[in-house]
Amino acid sequence: MPGRERSDSMIPTKSPQPAPAGHGRHGRTAGSRGPDRGRPGARGRPGGKVVSGVTRAGPQGRRVIETPEGVTVYAARREGDRWRAVWYEDGERRQCQAATEDRLAARLEKVAVRLAADAPNMLRTGDELIACYLSGDRLPAERQWSRKHAETQRYLCERFARPVLGDLACQDVRVADMQAVVNAAPTAKEGRRVRAMVSALTGAGITGGYLANPRLKQVHWQAKGRTVAPPRTVPAGESVLFVDPGDIPAAEGVARLGQALAALRRGLYELMVQFAAYTGLRWGELAALTAAQVSPEARAVAVDRKVIEVRGRLYVEAPKNRKWRQAVYPSQTPRGWPLAETVAARVAAASAEQAAGANPLGLVFPAPAGGTGGRRTSAAGCCRTATWPPGGAPPTARAGGPGTACGTFFAPPRCSTGSWTSPTSRSWPGTPTTGSPGRCTSAAPREPSTAPAPPPPAP
Repeated sequence: MPGRERSDSMIPTKSPQPAPAGHGRHGRTAGSRGPDRGRPGARGRPGGKVVSGVTRAGPQGRRVIETPEGVTVYAARREGDRWRAVWYEDGERRQCQAATEDRLAARLEKVAVRLAADAPNMLRTGDELIACYLSGDRLPAERQWSRKHAETQRYLCERFARPVLGDLACQDVRVADMQAVVNAAPTAKEGRRVRAMVSALTGAGITGGYLANPRLKQVHWQAKGRTVAPPRTVPAGESVLFVDPGDIPAAEGVARLGQALAALRRGLYELMVQFAAYTGLRWGELAALTAAQVSPEARAVAVDRKVIEVRGRLYVEAPKNRKWRQAVYPSQTPRGWPLAETVAARVAAASAEQAAGANPLGLVFPAPAGGTGGRRTSAAGCCRTATWPPGGAPPTARAGGPGTACGTFFAPPRCSTGSWTSPTSRSWPGTPTTGSPGRCTSAAPREPSTAPAPPPPAP
């Protein structure tokens, strides 16, 4: 129409490449299927692919093909004309063209995958995929990662995933690329961590429209000539998380360790050893423990916080898995050490220090320089690795000694469902890991075991 400008997004009605006289560029008319179609050596024909779909007659007798993915293909109208395709993706109109049908079909393969999977972000790079995976907005507000887990995932992505996937388009990521990410880990243990990250990254990519192939996470660490430790032999019928009783320090070993540290900080380290052995508190929970969390009358500890160290900085967070618990402890240890009396005295002293301003947080085990301190500077960190008896003597696990698989005291006999056995007897031999008036968490004691555990390696 005179005076009307043609939009750049419209398909031109005239071929930009006029047809030469005589036969076409391949020696046959448009739409014909010569005997060399699909031949591996035929130039310009990658496999002899065709566009499949519903064919209808278009304007001026032009053949139009509608693919199942929603791509509209316009066949060549005459010799030398080009095949064209139009589709809508992520709300935008897009198009491509090729000289032959097979070339256009090859170009539309990735388009069909994106449209079928509704994954418009597959054109983005691996760096953007990793950024989406690490973004806090990807998860609901009530299910955010902990700082420690977020830092671990960031480290694994930066060290292993980004060098391989960073510059790739997401639609070009293959299983071999993910395998290369996992194999970059130096050890089998690190490879398991990287594999878990790859699995989570693939799931996030599929959900976010960056990836479409769930097989990308079906990879595992390969030794490739590297030394691998032999598989660990475990008792039949036991889970892989089972801890052999010989690996748990006995009451005698805990007592000897406490005596070796009794002269340090006026007995605070000895109290810490005994308290950690018979309550099962972890390092972060010990470092964050305040006087207000301990009830000397009930001999119970409300574990509702912990300290974590991320890149040299300390943070106070909810306990592991964001689940608080109540730990209890006996009045005396099996070796006769007055645990309850010493804890009550320390709680009173911490409260007095808090009132005087010397211990503002009221920490039960403050660092030597004050505050919680890190793993190397806190009071809990100073004794964290000293869990074996002095002299390297192998501990012997006994039914009355400290420890379940989580490092607490052996539990008393099982109580009835819905009841709770209060630790009121001075000779009460043990305490469960957790306890609450509405739930029984105790278990029957194990039989005595004298299986020796190997001494720790020399420092």
